[in-house]
Amino acid sequence: MRRIALAGLLGIASVPATRMLPAQGPQLFEVYAARKELSTNPVFGGLALSGYHGIFGIRLGGGLHLGSYDADGFVSKPGVIRCDGYQCWQQESYAYERHSATGVNGWTLDADLLVAPFRSSPVMKGLLLGFSPYAFIGIGGNGGRSTDGLSDTTVATLGYGGGVYHEMLGWLGVSAEARKRRSLGSDSAIAIGSRRDWEYRVGLTVSFGSTPKRRVAPQVITVRTVSPPPRPADVRVEYSDLMARRASRVLDAAEDNLGARYRSGGRSPYTGFDASGFVEYTFDKAGISLPRGASRLSASGIEVPRRDPLRSGDLLFFANDGYHVDHVAIYAGRDRIIHASASAGYVRYDVLGDGERGRWFADHLVSARRVVGDPPLRLWRRSDSRDDDAFDRPDRAPRPFRERE
Repeated sequence: MRRIALAGLLGIASVPATRMLPAQGPQLFEVYAARKELSTNPVFGGLALSGYHGIFGIRLGGGLHLGSYDADGFVSKPGVIRCDGYQCWQQESYAYERHSATGVNGWTLDADLLVAPFRSSPVMKGLLLGFSPYAFIGIGGNGGRSTDGLSDTTVATLGYGGGVYHEMLGWLGVSAEARKRRSLGSDSAIAIGSRRDWEYRVGLTVSFGSTPKRRVAPQVITVRTVSPPPRPADVRVEYSDLMARRASRVLDAAEDNLGARYRSGGRSPYTGFDASGFVEYTFDKAGISLPRGASRLSASGIEVPRRDPLRSGDLLFFANDGYHVDHVAIYAGRDRIIHASASAGYVRYDVLGDGERGRWFADHLVSARRVVGDPPLRLWRRSDSRDDDAFDRPDRAPRPFRERE
């Protein structure tokens, strides 16, 4: 009865929590294994569901330990054979004895409040090599069956501790954490305790879900600042028209190669493109010469300041780790980008902030540069050298939805 009452209380407490989970996606589904310090302690397997709103999150989870135990009860045994002249049958007998049974030997339930201070900071996650630490505190319970199978224990607990999460493939990650459990009936203050009082667990997480509101193009973060020369007021209209015509030629050349396959180091529609190879080829068709490699492209043209809107033909730069530029795309207006994407395998359009893939690009956008302008930009000497900068690192965005089916 105590186990049922505790589970009911946790279920009631989780109602407002579950309403908060989809407030800001994605959510995390976790499969984990947990045990305490000693090798003689049982291993628990469990599931957990987490949802974040900013740096704060809520997690609901529970685990089970399955095993065998001794139990008392009636056991059926074959008896004597009897006949009545028409048929014969075997009469069964029953004996009360001890036997082995299999079932749930232990269980845990938890509802935790999470705090992950660096979850929304790509710069800090980059400095920490992609790891995101977090702390938690919550209420829960655990119980276990005695070795004789005749009694069990149920204890309401206060849990607290910390852990770390690492994103491997955008939607797939791993986590590790340590938890201290204390009985709510204890009159002592929170203490760290010995290592044997701590529970350790490792898990595999899958992110899912979508954000209800569509995200707009994020603000641009850059380091270098180059201001364009001042222009008389009567020249700005012609300057704007000239930029629009050049940007139109760039986008026409880009659309001509939609569907071209992705190839690392590629710079031709016949053999394939990588991200910077596609940009270099496209702008060359529009009469603009650009350097090779995403990192070199990120130093060309002029910066698009934070206060200015993006324009068609601007170059957008992305970083898998949130810090080092390794992917480039052409802005096509209305939050769209056209690029050669390794995660898609071909040249395609994506929309910033739209769906799981669009959110990845919006979250990993680090700078924007304007290379379509007047006076003419610096002409770059082409080079066929295959140094490290000539090869872009593949983007780690989620694959397009159609390719997953």
